[in-house]
Amino acid sequence: MKLLRAIVSAALCLLLPALALALAGPMHSGKIKPVVRLADSQAQERHFRSMGYKVRGGVDKSRSDRDEREARSFPHFSSSFTVAGQTYPYTMVGYQPRSGRATRMRTVIIPLRMNFNLFGDNGDVSQTFDPAAAVTNIVSSPLYKPALYANGYGQFVDQMQRATFWNKMDPGRNWHVYMEAPKVLPPIDIYVTPETGVLYTDSVGNFFGDVLIDFMDSQAQTILQLLDLDADVLPIFVTGEVTAEALGYHTAFELPLNHSGTRLQTYIYTSWLDPALVSPLFADVSTFNHELSEWTNDPFVNNIVPTWAYPPASDPSSICSGNPFLETGDPQGNGPTYNDFPTATITLAGVTYHLQQLVMLPWFADEVPSSAFAGAYSFPVLGSITQPAVYCQ
Repeated sequence: MKLLRAIVSAALCLLLPALALALAGPMHSGKIKPVVRLADSQAQERHFRSMGYKVRGGVDKSRSDRDEREARSFPHFSSSFTVAGQTYPYTMVGYQPRSGRATRMRTVIIPLRMNFNLFGDNGDVSQTFDPAAAVTNIVSSPLYKPALYANGYGQFVDQMQRATFWNKMDPGRNWHVYMEAPKVLPPIDIYVTPETGVLYTDSVGNFFGDVLIDFMDSQAQTILQLLDLDADVLPIFVTGEVTAEALGYHTAFELPLNHSGTRLQTYIYTSWLDPALVSPLFADVSTFNHELSEWTNDPFVNNIVPTWAYPPASDPSSICSGNPFLETGDPQGNGPTYNDFPTATITLAGVTYHLQQLVMLPWFADEVPSSAFAGAYSFPVLGSITQPAVYCQ
């Protein structure tokens, strides 16, 4: 049976490019969409910042709790915290921190080669965005390779989660959430027309693309049904120089099974933007860093927390986020105060990677002092936030 499944999966990988073309819809319906020019670096930064990161999908807590009891997908545990007399349950990736068990998450990177056709004033501008550089950079990044952080040497997400539960894990501190080396599939061609996307160029002629988020979702979910991955594998869709009305997002939905019924499926979509072309705030793995941490801390997009304001409270531009989810990347990377939190840089094998700063669970849980490593609320820059969340009134 395993051999048969492997053969079927291999065949699907060969068929997916053609299937993606068929699923993308008609090539052209007569609509003309000029290439949009981003006049300067400020216009480019406003363009990417306006997209931000989206909260997408999610499943009911009772459904993910049942999945946890039945152990039908990747390891995940549940706990809760209390603020102002109200209890907030949450589910995160991994085994219970006090167990001392290590989780080794399997991931599969699904590169999307985005082909923009029939753009420009005369419909004669086409551009293909190959994801090869993005995939190479991600696989070699601190999200998969170990690096040095304030609390130890290891992968980024593992060290962040260990910092979060530093004083709540097993006494020997043997608890881990590792990412195994990813499996990388062959690139899948996606075809974009003026009905489903916009083509941009910067002041010196570099192209960027953007597609409708619903279009990206439909492509991703169809591909997942065709691939029929194991339930404990995290799919990661990657584009290079292309966004989807968002820099990235993670989501969860009920995936129909070929043999009847459904199961929970989570996945990540991440754009990758060349650091030579964009601000460090959006460069290389900063979006993947944001989304992988959020997936780890809220895999089913149903961890509700008190609605918080963008930190720091001292910044006059701070406003209520309107966001009631335990999304670790959004407080420092998705609002009007994002310039207060420049990316942290880590160099591996001569390549510099940009990591967005993130908040940890004690920030949402109003812990004073924080129970995290060194009493911190943020990671990897431990002192970038010095107090827990300020909640919206």
